Amino acid sequence: MIAALSALLFTAALAPGSTFTVDPSASTVTYHVVHKLHRVEGVSQTIEGKAVAKDDVTVLAMVRIPVSTFHSGDANRDAHMLEVMEVGKHPFVVFKGLSRLRRGADLTAGKASMQGEVELHGVKVPVTVPLTVEERDGAIRVRGHFDPSLEAHRVERPSLLFVKIDDACGIDVDLLLRKQER
Repeated sequence: MIAALSALLFTAALAPGSTFTVDPSASTVTYHVVHKLHRVEGVSQTIEGKAVAKDDVTVLAMVRIPVSTFHSGDANRDAHMLEVMEVGKHPFVVFKGLSRLRRGADLTAGKASMQGEVELHGVKVPVTVPLTVEERDGAIRVRGHFDPSLEAHRVERPSLLFVKIDDACGIDVDLLLRKQER
């Protein structure tokens, strides 16, 4: 899910062994689900994440978000989401990924991608996330979007008036990454 961390290679200052962490005060992860009658959005800023540059073209990343920290603005809906997601058994959404980038066009254009897996509801599913990358004042802003399947993660899709929400759950990632000092 938080594949955006691969964009760390965008900056020339990144040396092998460098570690970056997510700044949760300046980062968000947002989910979007769609029902025939309305669209729902939930946002979390409680994001833990780390990325490590292993060599000239490889970044390893891991990010996790407590499911209970997503808020849609409707307490009843959020409580139902926690029930459906079985938050007692599966308290986190976790992304682990790896990126190998070409120094040429990928980075110059501010584009990258990361392959990895998203663990949601206790089920791990492979994912590739396209990214956009910007360097700002020594930090890196990374944005990405992907659409995991709720059914692939064995999530019972909620329904309203006997109509279930769509299977695709859009995920938007907007992370600010800061270099971790040793």
